[in-house]
Amino acid sequence: MGARQVRGPARWLFVGGAATLLASGVWAVWSMRVGGMQPQDVAGVLGLPLGVFGLLVGSAISLSALRLQRASDGLAVALDRLAGAVEDVEVAERTHMLGTGAHLIDLHVDVEPRGGGGVVPPPGLQRLSDVARWYCAAPGRLVVTGPAGAGKTVLAVHLVVRLLEARSPGSPVPVRLSIRDLPPPGRRRWRGLRRAPGGLEQWLVTSLVNSYDVDGVAAADLVARRLVIPVLDGLDEMDGEGDEDDEGGSGRARQALAELNEYQGLGGSSPLVLTCRAQRYAELADQQAWLREATVLRIAGVDADQADAYVQLRSDGRASPMDAVADVMRGSAAGPVAGLLSSPFYLGLAFAVYGEGAGSLRPLADFRTEGELREYLLARCVPTATAAANAAARRARSSLAGTGSVRSRQAEYEAGAVHRWLHHMAGPEGRIASVGDVVGTWITLTLSVVTGLAMVALVLHVVPDALAGWFPESWWEHRQGAGMSLFAAGTFALGAGVGWMSTLSEREPSRVSERARQRPARVGERLAGAVRRTCRTAYGALVPPAAVVLGASFVYGDWYGDVPGWVWYVLGAVTGALFFAFLAYEENLVAHTDRRERIECAVLPALGIPAGLVLRGAVGSAVALPVGMVALIAIGGLLKRLGLARTYSLIGGAGTCAYVADPGTLWPDGRFPPGFMVGFAAAYVLGCFLLGSDKAAHTREAVQRAGRRIDWLRPLGSFALVMLAGLVAATQLGFAGVVFLALALATLRLIGPVIYALLILTAHLLGRMPLTPDTFLAWAYHAGLLRIVGGAYQFRHSELQEWLDRNPTPPDR
Repeated sequence: MGARQVRGPARWLFVGGAATLLASGVWAVWSMRVGGMQPQDVAGVLGLPLGVFGLLVGSAISLSALRLQRASDGLAVALDRLAGAVEDVEVAERTHMLGTGAHLIDLHVDVEPRGGGGVVPPPGLQRLSDVARWYCAAPGRLVVTGPAGAGKTVLAVHLVVRLLEARSPGSPVPVRLSIRDLPPPGRRRWRGLRRAPGGLEQWLVTSLVNSYDVDGVAAADLVARRLVIPVLDGLDEMDGEGDEDDEGGSGRARQALAELNEYQGLGGSSPLVLTCRAQRYAELADQQAWLREATVLRIAGVDADQADAYVQLRSDGRASPMDAVADVMRGSAAGPVAGLLSSPFYLGLAFAVYGEGAGSLRPLADFRTEGELREYLLARCVPTATAAANAAARRARSSLAGTGSVRSRQAEYEAGAVHRWLHHMAGPEGRIASVGDVVGTWITLTLSVVTGLAMVALVLHVVPDALAGWFPESWWEHRQGAGMSLFAAGTFALGAGVGWMSTLSEREPSRVSERARQRPARVGERLAGAVRRTCRTAYGALVPPAAVVLGASFVYGDWYGDVPGWVWYVLGAVTGALFFAFLAYEENLVAHTDRRERIECAVLPALGIPAGLVLRGAVGSAVALPVGMVALIAIGGLLKRLGLARTYSLIGGAGTCAYVADPGTLWPDGRFPPGFMVGFAAAYVLGCFLLGSDKAAHTREAVQRAGRRIDWLRPLGSFALVMLAGLVAATQLGFAGVVFLALALATLRLIGPVIYALLILTAHLLGRMPLTPDTFLAWAYHAGLLRIVGGAYQFRHSELQEWLDRNPTPPDR
């Protein structure tokens, strides 16, 4: 990718020079033939183009060399910055998991080498420290298995930190991600504030951009050159969204393993680390799905000696109520204490609960079953973590050394409130639930739609009168009446409100803030980030509406009437075809997957005919037309939600309905609208053949490849299409109606934070979320209740998340 981008400008300079020379030669020959130039004058005429051609060729060569050097330097800088960003997160994560001394329990590990080349590790029983040593010396493919709570994630974090310590300049950087966030190839999933497309490599690129602020081009280059070692956590956690029709409900896990096996480099299989529960990995292997050419580790449980050593390290050799745990484990190897505390997670949790003093806690030896002890420890996880975090914050604020630290800036919370908030924020797969899910779908929809309509109504009540004086009086007209202009703006606001509801119901509450980092962002970095966000928001709120108004103004220019109708017709046909090209570019669009859906592609456009007739009969009514349009939109949404119609066929039905509701000629004398409908219909029929489940991937790849070649035209093309939309809208609604639409567009682009704030306030009033969720999530991370994987918050352990989900209120202590 990088080389192709370097060659691009040079190629265009060379082509431009050659085109200049060719045009000059053709003009010279033509001039001689018509008698306007003598043969002896040709050398003089071609001298200047030849000189320009030589200058452009020299510039192209120099530019190629300069860009190649910049690309090489920029890649090294991006790699070092990525290593620093990963270190910030992972060192802090290791501290939260293992304590300030990074007390890794050196568990026994059964190593089964299956490498297809390179250094083969020694087989048999080893220690985790041995694994870290030989893996850092020669990274390869590694699968870490074990029971729940065995320390798979802890080992993954430890390997990342050790790899960073052993890393030399220019060598690959390990990046830990949650593999359950890998979207299937035909879908997208939210990661932080952006949506990630499917496919392993594209997902890795998007993760680097979203989680570590790597430049998109540099991220793609790093992944393509295999300068990133993926450390993928939680293959077993993909089962929650397994395909129902697949064996064992393991469609996503098997697809992920297939993509990982295809992740190859120049030396063969590219290095990576994968964690999975042992039982689940064995089930996948029985289904002929496993990570090929990978060494498999099986982590054993904590024995009494290892537990004793861990307690002594965590207590710095001082007396602790946990000192007796080793004796209890030795005395009853099959008892509940030995069984449950063989898990590093529960051993660490028991130390957190019992380590500071027994008080009124129940002695470990009194528990009769593992379930009883597990429930007891999980019930005290949140209160213990809350008390410890509050105490640490107070110590940091009262200490001179703690001034300005992360702890000193933290608020203090009450354990009961923390429990209730985490209960409602416990989303699927261990993730933090979206704000929309916390509040509820219907409340989110109501707030989004009502806020959008209210803000648009307020703006349209105040602003248009102030803007009317900026334009010629003859332009300010509503061709369909002011009521229709208001209805169009209101429909746009309604659709945007539904879109915001969908976004807020899927998107995670926030990205990991700088409060959770090992090294807080500097003032300059925070200011630069705020400026970038402000500029992006201002661009989105001002430029598209301005382009719409600019396009509408062309209708009132003298040249508009002089353009032949067939030109507008062709332009409309091309625009209609490009509409489906943009649809084909989307990774989650498939026209049909089976025979029923192929029939649906023909039936729904046919059903658009009676729907259009209904709307045609309602034209002119201030009530019937809006009600009819809303009803049809609701029916389409219901069909989509029930799985009775795909997005593609619904678009075809909407196109047919729109044409029948306002019929006209399909010949070129109708200018742009009939051309658009002809291009739309032709592209729809073609898409039915090229966007089926068997051909969609190939079609999409071809469209995306063509799109990458003209990617440099995207800003100009987008601006031109928006202007064209404004021009067409002006022919239907008039200039004043287009201004209404532009104001609605600008308003709806800015109301996202307002809707989000209202949802947060609603969730807080319902007792489901604090007023500052970003601050609370960072606090919960430092309290040890959450962890960070791939730039996103997750619960510390799936069993903690499941327990919180089962218990809406704190249990009696």
